[in-house]
Amino acid sequence: MFSYFKKTEKVEEIQNGGGIKVELQTNISNSDLKNEHSDPKFKFSPLRSTDVHVEDYGDEKYKLKFIQIVTRHGRRTPESNRTPLTMWMCNSMDHLISNKDSPRPECAPGQLTVLGIIDQINVGKIYRKLFIDHLSFLDSQYNKDQIFIRSTNTTRTISSARSLMHGLYGGSFTDEQEKSPHHSTFLVKPDNEENMYPRSSTKLVFLKNLLKQHPKVIEENQRSRLDNFTKKVNQIFENSKPEESNFRVRGFRSYAGLVNSFDCFRNNGLPIPKGLTNDIIQRMYEESAKEFKSSKYFPEISILSIGRFVDDLNKELKLKSRNDQSVKDLKLSLYSGHDTTLAALLVAYDMYEDKIHPVTSSTLEFLLMQDKDYKEPEVKNVSKSLEKELIKHQYVKVIYNHKPIHIGPCKDKEVDGMCPLSEFLKISQSIIPTNYEEQSKLTQVDRKRYISLIED
Repeated sequence: MFSYFKKTEKVEEIQNGGGIKVELQTNISNSDLKNEHSDPKFKFSPLRSTDVHVEDYGDEKYKLKFIQIVTRHGRRTPESNRTPLTMWMCNSMDHLISNKDSPRPECAPGQLTVLGIIDQINVGKIYRKLFIDHLSFLDSQYNKDQIFIRSTNTTRTISSARSLMHGLYGGSFTDEQEKSPHHSTFLVKPDNEENMYPRSSTKLVFLKNLLKQHPKVIEENQRSRLDNFTKKVNQIFENSKPEESNFRVRGFRSYAGLVNSFDCFRNNGLPIPKGLTNDIIQRMYEESAKEFKSSKYFPEISILSIGRFVDDLNKELKLKSRNDQSVKDLKLSLYSGHDTTLAALLVAYDMYEDKIHPVTSSTLEFLLMQDKDYKEPEVKNVSKSLEKELIKHQYVKVIYNHKPIHIGPCKDKEVDGMCPLSEFLKISQSIIPTNYEEQSKLTQVDRKRYISLIED
């Protein structure tokens, strides 16, 4: 759809044919766009709100012009096979949810579970109530020209995107049923081009390791007595008996990794060690968030980890802001990614206001808003002067898990809680690498400079 995306051979089709039956209860009013199930296992993470406020998407002064949604996948299995994957319940990639109790396919490492699929369907249903039923922003029937979908090349993110789209529009996602003439492709970039999550580079790995020695990180860890807490968590794993829980991660290297493994058990209704109280679990999530947030001490981390994806998002946003013909009908872009995708974006824009690790099925929305009383000139070719005029009447609002958040460098320039588009693009430019390959290299001069920074 967009000229700046290279064509790839790998795509996933979404079909707009027959549906599948999923028993989900959805109630909606101005402040309760919620999805809940009578069985507690089917609820979102207790750390994840499902309340949506319709007024955040437009009022008497502003209207919604375009939205980019970046999501984390739903609940999944562990990526390692240290524990039997028969403990989890999964479906094949050809089905969203199978009503057959057996035979059910075995789970693969890192695969979306049935509960994870339900999570994403729920997210899609929330957006259907919002964008179709309440705002009439999207057509009630699936229109492939209105929606662009991109996923990383993992089964759980592709399955998450398919599940969310089913919640939004219904339709068959299996080849067993007759294919619909109305279909779209999911863009899945080749691994060497993927930029929706941090990719290892010499400098990025060096900086992340050096963060542990940063004076501010050391000071915070000492103040919070992190060593004592970590010993306590490890002792819980040591004391946990196999019959109590299969979740035991001794000598873990990071809280982000620990929380990811923990989620696979607790959020799928599997037993966890009795010693992991709610207070300890809460702090595990908080320590993981601190790890993500600490990357702000080296701004280069954001540039190298997520800057190229920011560039993709901004190119699309600029095309839409200037009414480029290539995105004439586009209203929603969905990006199916990971916790590292969301965390990196939150840190890069200095808007990580939440205290915890991005939970499964989290959503980060970039809303392009426009002055409602501004009448756009109808022209095909937009001049530089007209582009400036258009941008002057547009703003970016950011919503994380249905709660508005604020871009750090733009707080003193906000208009009604939104960042003027011109400021947003300027801030984004500071995150985008000018030459990724060169900036990823690490010279001996760089090493000495960074080490001297933390020693001063």
